[in-house]
Amino acid sequence: MPSKTEDLWWLFTRQTIKVTPRQSVLTAAMIMQRRNFRHLPVVDEKGRIMGMISAQDIIDSLNFVLSKPDLMTKEVLESLEIPVERIMVYNSVCVEPGDGLAEITKKMTFHNLGGMPVIDEQGVVRGIITLRDLVGLMGTSSDEVGVPVSEIMNPNVITIGQNEYLSTAVRLMSEHRIRRLPVVPGARGAEAGGPKGILSNKDALGRLAKVASMSIASPKGEAVPTRFDTPISDFMTRDVITVSQDDDIRVAASKMMIFGIGGLVVDDSPTGRVALVTERDLIRTLSRKKGNAVLMTALQFELELERANARSSGHSANPRSHP
Repeated sequence: MPSKTEDLWWLFTRQTIKVTPRQSVLTAAMIMQRRNFRHLPVVDEKGRIMGMISAQDIIDSLNFVLSKPDLMTKEVLESLEIPVERIMVYNSVCVEPGDGLAEITKKMTFHNLGGMPVIDEQGVVRGIITLRDLVGLMGTSSDEVGVPVSEIMNPNVITIGQNEYLSTAVRLMSEHRIRRLPVVPGARGAEAGGPKGILSNKDALGRLAKVASMSIASPKGEAVPTRFDTPISDFMTRDVITVSQDDDIRVAASKMMIFGIGGLVVDDSPTGRVALVTERDLIRTLSRKKGNAVLMTALQFELELERANARSSGHSANPRSHP
């Protein structure tokens, strides 16, 4: 296993996008939506880490704004022009020089994080490691882990009706600290026939970005009624990717990696209710239920392969030297 951060250069997200504390929450949301990120490091003028802002932080802010009655579109957007420093998480947990993958996974699972900035000795951000990076490792090998999806899935997920609005969706996401909602026909809880789509916090940010773009294009001074009162069926993700409860978790990880998604619907849930398995389940729930040794075994294949390739090619695994 790699014993330090420098051995994990190939795992870091390249071209890490950062924001400053004075940039607006709306700007951070637009960056996340455009670049398909859920986490952004917040840095000072020298690039040193100050904290992190996540899609969940923005969902919480949006929930607070949309809970106010009779707001116009302009008022909603103006409420999100507050600086990032107002909602960011300070003193974020970081990947530091000397951390190996075992330490990284321990930090991520213990603190229930979706991503951590990678910093050097001076605190300058050099990259970021996310749950998706770890799930990508797990999905690479064809060898079974020996743990079925049923052992780590969530059989009691919160759902939402397809005719509900964004305000309801962000309230559920904020209150229950969840990233995605299966969208079911009719009213919430009517699950016959399975979900018709998935609404993720990325979809919510996508709607926010679209409303912001429409608002910019509107004539100055035009009083635009709130454009957030659109049924979520109009902007949810309609492709529902599924997995069986009997599949090995390696299959779930592979599907998430291939389709670039963070959650799968379990199509044969024994309760008859909608069940999900997510990136967080594959990492944190697996570690909690089976122990970190099982998690490390699930991640080991790709690590050993990369190390063998690095040794055979004579290349140095150094994140700072990578283009």
